[in-house]
Amino acid sequence: MTLTKAERRFLVTLMTVAQKLLDAASASPGRDNGKERRRRSRAGVAQLRKQARAARKRKMPVKEIASKLGVTPAYIYQLIR
Repeated sequence: MTLTKAERRFLVTLMTVAQKLLDAASASPGRDNGKERRRRSRAGVAQLRKQARAARKRKMPVKEIASKLGVTPAYIYQLIR
């Protein structure tokens, strides 16, 4: 099977784009952002939950609560329910 000049050029373009994507993906640091994951005790989680609920009662935004407590906003929503 022979390819035309335009098809070869298109394949070369695809290969360069794929290579750039692979290089960029391998260079990314990942999800942890250099932080070490911590496992909290039951008492620590209860304290976080109490703080999060109290802050929500004061109408504090979840993003602000999360930054104050050092967790993600998704985790705050999980604690509140």
